[in-house]
Amino acid sequence: MPIIRFRTTITTTLARIGLKSAAWIRQPSQKIEKWLELQLSDEDHHAIHTACVEANSHLGDYYRLYAEKKFIASTLRRCNRESLLSLARSMDRTDYPALTASLEREQGAVIALPHYGHYIITAINLMEHARDRRDVFMLYGNPKKHPGNELFDTLSDILFESPQCRARKLHADARGLATALRALKTGGMVITMPDVCPDEHHAYMIPFLGRRLEIPLGTASLARRSGAALIPAISHCDGPLNIRTLFGQQIDTRDLRSKECTAFSQVDDYRATVEMFVFFESVMRDSPLRWQYVIGHYASSSTFPETRPSDVEATWRTIQESNHLLCARSTAIPLDSQEVRQ
Repeated sequence: MPIIRFRTTITTTLARIGLKSAAWIRQPSQKIEKWLELQLSDEDHHAIHTACVEANSHLGDYYRLYAEKKFIASTLRRCNRESLLSLARSMDRTDYPALTASLEREQGAVIALPHYGHYIITAINLMEHARDRRDVFMLYGNPKKHPGNELFDTLSDILFESPQCRARKLHADARGLATALRALKTGGMVITMPDVCPDEHHAYMIPFLGRRLEIPLGTASLARRSGAALIPAISHCDGPLNIRTLFGQQIDTRDLRSKECTAFSQVDDYRATVEMFVFFESVMRDSPLRWQYVIGHYASSSTFPETRPSDVEATWRTIQESNHLLCARSTAIPLDSQEVRQ
């Protein structure tokens, strides 16, 4: 589909369902939600409303994003390789020289890209831009275990099917992670999405958008173990169907690999993860409705527990007083009697 016709068609479609000017929509619309195939409960609407109030945005912004996503996904499935790349490039306003200048040629790079905005288009453009210079991989969950990721498989097969192509897809299983590590150690690039929490038993709590977020440390760990640069990136809306990928400051983890203590490694990974999400929040706080997990996050009102430095000593005394093991008096062992027995 020619680009001009694509933009005209989506504008006409949005106008037909009442989304050409979405800012006026502040109340739920069953008509729009039915067309968008959104199944939103009262609790979901409450969470969206909370996000709207905190970010001074409107429900129509949420509807419009999902209308664009639906139309783009439908169009992508019907495109051949040339049309698909042409469509992705036409929406891209990214300053790639800024990214290239920040990367050392021989060093691998982990691009941390959350499920925000039109992240699929951003991933396509990143892979297409980087593959002439280095091996580049898109790392994501196997669609058999993560329904919805089938589109990544479909697009990868269309775009990067050539055996000579340096861009590839990887599923986040043991084999895929091993391949990613090898690629990063030899200067490759891996694009991964760090805001997914497949297993809360292996997640850590961090502060995010005024609440606590449980998130694994896998993205930071991948960068640390491979010696790669960790670069947070986000798909930012630069106007209707215009996307600009914003890049945060590089988080260099190479000098942390020498630590052999697992506990220290986890602290390093936690610090790097928090830094990633600080950057994400700087972009997302004004428009959290573009985040795929906005409903689940804003359904909770639990804030991240914070402790001031001046409270540390008092907190430790409270822990000591309430824990009988810490309160118990130490038992002295007479060393001289030990020697007599021997």
